[in-house]
Amino acid sequence: MTVGGWFASVLPIKRRGTRKVVDTNYLQDGRLRAYLSASPDNRAVLTDYAAMEVYKGDTLAGIYSCMEIVAQYPKQVLVLKGTQDICRLNGRAAASRCGLIDATQTREFSDYCRHLRAAKGGDLSLQQQLLEHRREATAHIDRMLLDMPTLSSGIDLVEKLYLPAELKILRHRAEHTPRMREKLVQNVLLLAGDLFKSHPAMIELPRGPDIRDTFIFRYALCGYASILTRIADGGVGQTKPDRLRNDVVDVNFAAFATYFDGLLTADKRAGDIYVEANLLLQEAFAMPPWWLRLLLSIGGLTGN
Repeated sequence: MTVGGWFASVLPIKRRGTRKVVDTNYLQDGRLRAYLSASPDNRAVLTDYAAMEVYKGDTLAGIYSCMEIVAQYPKQVLVLKGTQDICRLNGRAAASRCGLIDATQTREFSDYCRHLRAAKGGDLSLQQQLLEHRREATAHIDRMLLDMPTLSSGIDLVEKLYLPAELKILRHRAEHTPRMREKLVQNVLLLAGDLFKSHPAMIELPRGPDIRDTFIFRYALCGYASILTRIADGGVGQTKPDRLRNDVVDVNFAAFATYFDGLLTADKRAGDIYVEANLLLQEAFAMPPWWLRLLLSIGGLTGN
């Protein structure tokens, strides 16, 4: 028996549960119930985009159905702060995960579930509040469509950066060449830089190694992975705006999942984006390789 095995045999070891981001399409999946019931230490992590997608449903009955499983395990739910608030966090605060969690909404989630049950039971005042949330969520989701022509043009521009032979590699899901890997790193950094500069809450660009832990950087990373997936599928072509909007939502879920223990989703595309981004964080963007510090410096994203 090894020393480690001996210690494990004589010392009680508390197994820590996992914390996983839940995609909207998983909220009514029996596998979510199985995950939460498997251990009282397992946590379902809910984002603002999950809430918006739940509320934009056609009926109140749809909201009740979406929240039915998590409402049975309210103490195992972590509610995150809004995306815009999280964008303001520095890398260290985001990486701690505590900075991502809305302590008040998490603590009061049990009350929220009771209110849902009361609304379902006929409380007209609470039903009216849910309808107001629904209007706000629907308006936000609809406004996202206005940005889809810009996203479509951006995907076309990225596709033009790749040689025909490289596009063939992407579409065959083959291993990237060293030049393609270099191109990916450079383009993710450029995209992150643009997002930092355009974000209304960003007073100055973050500097130093912990940039990789900021939400904006991880969103850029997942966004670029999504773009490459769209190119691999044949390009943006005639992709409808609502499909591209779904891509943006997938990117949001995947970016948040990189801070936790995974993504619970029934959408293979969203799952693949998360897996690819997480792998890139561990390899291409692991800290502190000297070449990444050099690229960050060249891109103006780090100090001297």
